[in-house]
Amino acid sequence: MQSNMQCNPLKRRSGVARFFIGLLLMWPMQMALAAKAQVADLNRFVSNLETFSASFEQTQPEENLFEMNSSKGYFVMQRPGQLLWVYEKPDPQKIISDGRNVWVYDVELDQATVRPLSSVEADFPLSWLLYKEPLSERFNIIPGDVRNGESWFNLTPKDGTFFQSLDVAIADGKMTQIWMYQSVDNITKVKFNNIRQNQSVNTSDFEFTPPKGVDVIGQPVR
Repeated sequence: MQSNMQCNPLKRRSGVARFFIGLLLMWPMQMALAAKAQVADLNRFVSNLETFSASFEQTQPEENLFEMNSSKGYFVMQRPGQLLWVYEKPDPQKIISDGRNVWVYDVELDQATVRPLSSVEADFPLSWLLYKEPLSERFNIIPGDVRNGESWFNLTPKDGTFFQSLDVAIADGKMTQIWMYQSVDNITKVKFNNIRQNQSVNTSDFEFTPPKGVDVIGQPVR
């Protein structure tokens, strides 16, 4: 005769089943909470950002898609609206936003092009960094994986732009990478190093006067 103290196997299996069902029901909630916390980290970075400077390495595919272009340089920005993006190697070029105009200066061609910032802002992949506005007003935000300590996010513009979407990596409250998708197989990848955030920057970096003899295309807004 079995002891009355012995557990009923059917009841034990039923209890185990309820346990796992409970875990399955909790899983979506846990995932949602984790995603919400991840997006909060991105929003915190954007809302707290005042200045950003870093060196960068950039890769992007050649037009034939069989080779990759690689370039190096540095990046400085200050809110509102000021930016300096310098390609040092292999082809020297500067992109400067003074808050009103965007200048593109090609050193080897002795040529500078200028357009009002307002006319290019929508298609400017980094314009969301230049102003303190909620990301959710311009992008649909999808949190992605956490890889090597970096939290990844996909930002898809709500209004049409020349780029389809952006992938942004945040680690320790800093932007460490940004990938810009023009199409599935045309991705410009930028990795930042030597990051300095919310520290003083040289405001003269955002001023540009075309050197003597440089051809200027366009008219700056005063």
